[in-house]
Amino acid sequence: MSSITPVLIVYWQRLPASPVHLRRHHAQESCIRVHAGHLPVDALLPFVLGDPDEEVVFSATTAYVGPNRDGAAARRASIDDAIEWVRRGLALNRAAVFAALLAKGDPRINARLLPLRLTLGQEEVSTVCRRVDHDARRPTRKFLREWAELLGEVDQDAGASSPVAPASSVAEGML
Repeated sequence: MSSITPVLIVYWQRLPASPVHLRRHHAQESCIRVHAGHLPVDALLPFVLGDPDEEVVFSATTAYVGPNRDGAAARRASIDDAIEWVRRGLALNRAAVFAALLAKGDPRINARLLPLRLTLGQEEVSTVCRRVDHDARRPTRKFLREWAELLGEVDQDAGASSPVAPASSVAEGML
């Protein structure tokens, strides 16, 4: 049994009795403490892997893959971890993990997300879009535009940046 498994079990046992606003608060406090160096980055794992709430998972993942006090190699390892959680479906809300990675605006991370984008379901795509739709960074905009094109959500006659209008569109609001 992995060392995170017992921690996740305890987290899941407490989850039904813990309101989302309280979990968001605890996640944010943990992110702050990790950033300040008062907690190891692994303290964020229950929030990243074990919580279904989009806000909890997004903020914890953002902190997990953020600047690391242990250097660039540790940051690369945390990004590798998060990509693997998406690929293997290990996080309860893998769409929020995917969105946090995409929100980094890093072309190298985006290149690694490319093969994973078609593994996401319609609801997960909506979550990603909701999280990064207003990101103005070129790599993120390009990723979203190409994803919309791949999904057939862009009206080619209207130009590469115009989404198709149907309300049922999984990429609604992508561009």
